[in-house]
Amino acid sequence: MRRRTPLILCTLALAAATVLPAHAAGAADPPVALPGMPERLAPDQKCTSFAGRPLADAPWTRRALGLDQVWQLSQGQGVTVAVVSTGVSGVTSVLKGRVRALGDAHGDCVGRGSFLAGIAAGATAPGQGFSGVAPRAEILAVRGTGTRGEADPVRMADGIREAAQGGADVIAVGAPLDGADPRVRSAMAAATRADALVVVPAAADSTPTADGGAAPPAPAPPQQALAVVASGPDGGLADHAPRFTRADLTAPGTALVGPGPHGDGKWTGSGASLAAAVTAGTAALVRAYHPQLDAQQVRERLLRTTYPGDLPALDPYGAVAGTAPEPLQAPEAQATGAGAIRLREADDTGGARTMALLVTGGSLGTVVVVAFLAAVVPRGRRRGWRTGRIGDHGPGGA
Repeated sequence: MRRRTPLILCTLALAAATVLPAHAAGAADPPVALPGMPERLAPDQKCTSFAGRPLADAPWTRRALGLDQVWQLSQGQGVTVAVVSTGVSGVTSVLKGRVRALGDAHGDCVGRGSFLAGIAAGATAPGQGFSGVAPRAEILAVRGTGTRGEADPVRMADGIREAAQGGADVIAVGAPLDGADPRVRSAMAAATRADALVVVPAAADSTPTADGGAAPPAPAPPQQALAVVASGPDGGLADHAPRFTRADLTAPGTALVGPGPHGDGKWTGSGASLAAAVTAGTAALVRAYHPQLDAQQVRERLLRTTYPGDLPALDPYGAVAGTAPEPLQAPEAQATGAGAIRLREADDTGGARTMALLVTGGSLGTVVVVAFLAAVVPRGRRRGWRTGRIGDHGPGGA
């Protein structure tokens, strides 16, 4: 016992000390040197022309979403994903030859639509670790904003209708929708008739206000749409994320990497529209692997195979392979009062970290027990203690 005790103690202490650092290093390593993709441009601001910065590493979302595993089953082939945003530029290597545009959506002065298209369905390219969620899906570019990214609810609703009529199987919308707006309801009806699944951000990407106060939550999206909010590398919502009224699930949307409108460099961005693009790409994977499912069935499958939580989290492999737990349907998250429901408390960084803490606590507890036994047992033996059995009394009898 005396000879083995130091080895046991050292082994357990090392295990306890390395659990959290290993998790922390693997949980998130967002790029910090990449330029930020703008949402819109000021009236006097020139179109985005910077080519971004080269990046050979795979972004954190590739591992977090298990894309290498799900790509063995589906890569979105034969499915068309529409991006209703600022337009899509098809000149970058991950988008070249794969973009069909309606109207004037072939140009992208801002770059946001190209960024979303790349996240949803960007192709793999030599020397790049980046790839969209559905790298073999086709992309349909539809304008839903002004040329400088100005919000335009009428054009956004028209864009959904145009995308549905243009043959889209999945429609990724770049801004929140008001489900009570008659134009939005009409556009959603057109999408339903065309068997197209509409994925929308449940919150704005950012909500600047003139007085610096808190902006009101985004309106409740249409019930037929799949409404998504953004989560970060730790699985939780950002502490000061824009508020929302209703959401169906979360998906990665913080510190995401994607292409710009020019060159092969990469950009970074955050927001619920990016989470919607990730979810739209996942829907394309499902539609390619299960072509017999209609849009509503795909929506239900995405919700049925989520990771459970107050607000469920997207699971691409589970949605495609059907191996996730099977609750009938994920509950909707409803905002009450001034704030919206949160995935976790601000000081809780997610289930994986909680598990790491539990493992660490267990390891430390074991160290304490072993140390106690190492000190007490030799003394007991010197005093003639015997190993107790059921029915025996303690040392020296009772």
